[in-house]
Amino acid sequence: MAQEQSSSSTTTTVPDLNSPPFSRLFVLCGKQVTVGALEKFFSPYGTVEQCHIVYDQSTGQSKGIGFVKFQKTSQAARALKEADGKHIEPELKPIKVEIASSTIESKPLDCLRLKVKCAAELDADAVKAEFGKISAVNSVQLVPDKKSPGNNVAYLTFESFLDAALAFETAKPEHKAKFAKIKPRKVSLESVQPQEARSFFRPVTRRRSSTLLPPTKLTVLCSSTLTQNQIWRLFDIIPGLMNCSISHDGGSISSATVTYNNTQSAKYAREKLHKFEYPIGERIVVRDGSE
Repeated sequence: MAQEQSSSSTTTTVPDLNSPPFSRLFVLCGKQVTVGALEKFFSPYGTVEQCHIVYDQSTGQSKGIGFVKFQKTSQAARALKEADGKHIEPELKPIKVEIASSTIESKPLDCLRLKVKCAAELDADAVKAEFGKISAVNSVQLVPDKKSPGNNVAYLTFESFLDAALAFETAKPEHKAKFAKIKPRKVSLESVQPQEARSFFRPVTRRRSSTLLPPTKLTVLCSSTLTQNQIWRLFDIIPGLMNCSISHDGGSISSATVTYNNTQSAKYAREKLHKFEYPIGERIVVRDGSE
């Protein structure tokens, strides 16, 4: 298990990492960044409940990876918006900030959508106007509330994570606001024309320029509880990710293949993420695809 050094500024107990939702950030920083420097850097964005740096067990050296847990979702959202791309002294390289994955499976766009309860007499425009006083609302979808006949449930999609977070925190108690997962659109195979069938089943990959170096593959051994989406999000922190696929054989360990468009990114990913705890308490193993 990788060693961690942590700091808590408000409590001596470990905070619930999933409460409130999306309040914990993953920070890809330099190896010279300490826990104190990490906390000092992120404190202006809100109340930091906990931060820690991940250390390699065998060398005792920082892996250049940190986590920051905020008291409020909006504080994490503001930090994500404003801190990404800056640098933490004494490192000069820009940091990469993402929402940290947790034990609750979520997708990148889930932080943009809220589910709220509302009175039946309110139409979509009225709901949008109410929440639009604080946040930028892109769309509102109303559906009957099955648990409370006569009322509706509204699904609101926001312009940004920060907009959604502010709406979540300022919503009236009767709205019972919560973040809602975005379900993938179902496609009927009957609607796919014969000439489209081949491309429909083709794996989705990122296009790359012919001027780039040949793709470089990594093999990732990880917990069978992880999904392809979670592995993608982890390795996409490092620029150059082209494709990711995972196979489950029914055991406790799964194998994933991660492809980058250049050898430098693949090498950096292996260095940074090999033996990284994901999920907490379990380490992933990252190898060159040829090994």
